[in-house]
Amino acid sequence: MLVHSLDGSFPRANYSAIMYIYKSQYYSDTEGPMRTIQGKMFIAFSVVICLAIVPIAYSAYWNSSKVIERNAIAYISERISSANGDLQSMIEDADKISKVITSSKDIIQNIVMSGTEAPAYDWFMEKKAAEDFLSSMAAYKPFIERITVAGTNGKLFQTGNRRINPEVIDMLKSEPSLMQNKKHLRYDSSVEGKMMLIRPVSQGGQVIGYCIVEFDPGIVRKVFDIEPLADSMVAVLDEFRNIMYHTHPELIRMPAADTSLRQIIQSKSDGFENKVVTVDGIPYLTVQFSSGFTGWTTIGMVPLRSLLSEVHNIRDQIITIAAIVLVAVLIVSIVLSNQITRNIKRLRNAMRLVREGHLNARPRIRSSDEVGQLSEMFTSMMSRLQDSMNETQARERQKREAEYKALQAQINPHFLYNTLNTIKYLARIQHARNIEEISESLIEIMRFAIDSSREMITIREELEQVNRYISIQKFKFLDRLTVVADTEETVLDCLIPKLTLQPVVENALHHGLGGSTAQGTVRIRIYGEGRERVKLDVTDNGTGISEEQIADILNNEPGNGAGTDAVQSRSNAGIGLKNVNERIKFAFGDKYGLSLYSQPGEFTTVELTLPQQRRLG
Repeated sequence: MLVHSLDGSFPRANYSAIMYIYKSQYYSDTEGPMRTIQGKMFIAFSVVICLAIVPIAYSAYWNSSKVIERNAIAYISERISSANGDLQSMIEDADKISKVITSSKDIIQNIVMSGTEAPAYDWFMEKKAAEDFLSSMAAYKPFIERITVAGTNGKLFQTGNRRINPEVIDMLKSEPSLMQNKKHLRYDSSVEGKMMLIRPVSQGGQVIGYCIVEFDPGIVRKVFDIEPLADSMVAVLDEFRNIMYHTHPELIRMPAADTSLRQIIQSKSDGFENKVVTVDGIPYLTVQFSSGFTGWTTIGMVPLRSLLSEVHNIRDQIITIAAIVLVAVLIVSIVLSNQITRNIKRLRNAMRLVREGHLNARPRIRSSDEVGQLSEMFTSMMSRLQDSMNETQARERQKREAEYKALQAQINPHFLYNTLNTIKYLARIQHARNIEEISESLIEIMRFAIDSSREMITIREELEQVNRYISIQKFKFLDRLTVVADTEETVLDCLIPKLTLQPVVENALHHGLGGSTAQGTVRIRIYGEGRERVKLDVTDNGTGISEEQIADILNNEPGNGAGTDAVQSRSNAGIGLKNVNERIKFAFGDKYGLSLYSQPGEFTTVELTLPQQRRLG
């Protein structure tokens, strides 16, 4: 398949021309069309050009149809809006007249409530005065056929010779909603097809009658007889979805027409809505307008087949032009295609694999032309890049390992471990319990530190090392040190890099409380944050540090403190905390690590953030 029209048909003349070129170029007595490079290129170019032309042609057809639809929607909307505006203007004029009539106390309200009865002279004069007043109100509005004032006591005043249909009066008495002091629009399609505006006449808060303004029976047809486009239809439905007007009057009383229009009006909201609906198997472009003033809905419908007849001609022209362009491009592609195309594709495929992460991908090109040289340069570049990445990763790994080992190997652990065992033995002989306790704690700490088989341990194990360290330090601080631990049992089995919490506690004792003679407190809090993170907070009530000093510690810079001792103290603290921060990030990623908060003279808090990782099995 080379070219398809938008409606699914295939231009046979274009197909014959393309196949003639194809056969003449590639078929021979000895080989088929796919045995040569140019044959393959022909098929490839055919597919590529079709994929390029078909979307363009379809886009042009689609855009043309949408422009016509938008223009049709705008035109129909304008005509419907104008018709509704004219009708609204008439209704507003009629409503103003009804307000004047219902608010006339001397002429209307008093006459309706008077006790005169026919055929008395006073009754005759009141009736004449009321009907003359009603006639004067309707005199200059040709769209008003009759004005009637019907009292609840049975009195009736109206203009014209014909009397109002008694069914209308019965309707007024049976509909409680008409007693609300506002205009009420009703369309009586069952009797005369007449539109009426009804407003109650009130006196002293009580409804004493109704003012009925009846419009010309043909007013709705005159207003909405617009037929904005050929083959279009216009229908008007009242607030109860009853058909008031239809372009084809014979459809008004047909249930099928009423059902179709109800299906179109799926929602009712003020303003315009447009959509494409299918009625009896025929798609229609519909424009729906719901008037907030009258509560009526106007629907304009035009068949898409009639609307898009011109677009179909444009579609056929686009197909012809696209076929001609396709033939021309394929002929040019046959002339220009050669061996270099295959090598370019190989090089492109290799680059695509590299972009997707396959850094070992290399193009298999053995030619010595420009493409072969480019392939050789690409291969050399990727090899050097991969070597450089491997070297960088190795150096980074060695750097982290060196920093970690430097923290562990500040003293000779084996020598110190053996010496401590000797001290512990001598202290036991001499019954020096404090020396024995310190030695035993320090031995366990050293045994834990020199164990290189595990870099990740549980928080529970790390907390045990902290407890051993504190048991040593309490002999230095005596009764000036209080350590409080608040831990959640559920997170103690999460993994943490070894020697992470102990340097933080050591920093709190030496740099937070070491220079103070007051009572010192260190609080350790370990808790889970959601289901993904673990928080380890170490807070001391020591001297605290400033924001500038916090930045210096995290960046491992000396800062601008006063005095060499202060600078050296913060520098030593910064080395330990910065090392802990970097090890956490190296183990778990940049979104985890160390945060430092302090209030000079009050407290310092070091917060460690770790993921909730546990050993498998």
